[in-house]
Amino acid sequence: MQKRKLQRALPCVDDQLADKLRVWETGDRVCNAAVLGCVPGFSFVLVSDALLSRLSPRHAAAIVAHEIGHLRLWHVPIRLSIVFAGGILGMTLVHLGEQLGHWQMLTQSIVIVGTIVYMTLMLHFIAPLLEFQADSFAVDLLSKSDHGRRRSARVLIRALSQLTLLSGIEPNQRTWLYPSFEQRRRAILSLQSSSRLKTCLRWFLAAAFLSQIALIICCLLLLVG
Repeated sequence: MQKRKLQRALPCVDDQLADKLRVWETGDRVCNAAVLGCVPGFSFVLVSDALLSRLSPRHAAAIVAHEIGHLRLWHVPIRLSIVFAGGILGMTLVHLGEQLGHWQMLTQSIVIVGTIVYMTLMLHFIAPLLEFQADSFAVDLLSKSDHGRRRSARVLIRALSQLTLLSGIEPNQRTWLYPSFEQRRRAILSLQSSSRLKTCLRWFLAAAFLSQIALIICCLLLLVG
């Protein structure tokens, strides 16, 4: 019944995509949604029971549209590529450092710290951009049923505002991986009004993903060689 309500609020969600929706039973304690998995056919969108009960179907559908964006835009593989690239880069540098003899322990310590710093900075920089792009995707998806991006942007902003309030987070509060509500609101309005900015964001994230894949391949070749 909850899935049908979401489908009525978001008609562009077909039966195949609806099968990927899972209700996250939290005892009405957690008001949120998330993506689980990254392998095609084994990835799902989790929607908490509190989100479905506290937000209107229309606003809940806006949050689900954002999560669908993460799924469709390969955001989980992008994050995983950064973590995997950092890990294999560290392994490669440790392997090369074994040839330094007396400096081996110092080199390994520097490599471990450097690897952690690399992954932290990359995720800190890329993760907010993924949220902005998923918000832009949600506006486009909602506009198919709301008949206008401006109206869809207002719906998403209102949904995010309610979610921020229910989560007990300040509008200007940001975390290591997530931008604040105010940052997302400004980004939604900017991306909604500029197709060029959306294109630049898409190409930048694609380049970041490909750079991590290239780094992984280069490190594997060095390890094998």
